[in-house]
Amino acid sequence: MNAYFTNGTTEFLRQLKHKEQAKIWVFEGEGALAYTEDPHAAKFATPRTYEHVTGTGDIPDDGYIAINNIPVTDEGRPIFEDVFKQRAGKIDQTPGFHALRVLRPQSGNTYLVLTAWEDKQRFEDWKKSEAFQHAHKKDDKQPKRPPFSAGPAYVTTYHIDNEE
Repeated sequence: MNAYFTNGTTEFLRQLKHKEQAKIWVFEGEGALAYTEDPHAAKFATPRTYEHVTGTGDIPDDGYIAINNIPVTDEGRPIFEDVFKQRAGKIDQTPGFHALRVLRPQSGNTYLVLTAWEDKQRFEDWKKSEAFQHAHKKDDKQPKRPPFSAGPAYVTTYHIDNEE
């Protein structure tokens, strides 16, 4: 399965969403994004296409989105994907969690780890949780950056636009 993104103004992306017959979400925050998992709705003029590596849950029509942008080396792709496949399902019981998508880029080297939450506070609570600390812990033997890293990761955050 694939996922598709495009950028634009919130108003333009809302119009695109209403024109299509498939499910499209509009994310507002650090810019505006349209996101869909439906290939029939992926008629974006300049889509960025990603392949699903793993995922769980359903993206809601309202809530908070956090996207971890992680540059990965070509050799590190299998390692990176295995790490997330092994973690699959561990976040599911977190209060306020709705969905996870680990997305492999069809071009470029930056994977996206998209999580959907009830609201920003639930995301922040998870980041402070013992489960988060355990999943992201490093011991003294590990290098500063993971072996798959092609550069620093960064997070972009959005609210799901639910205006009609």
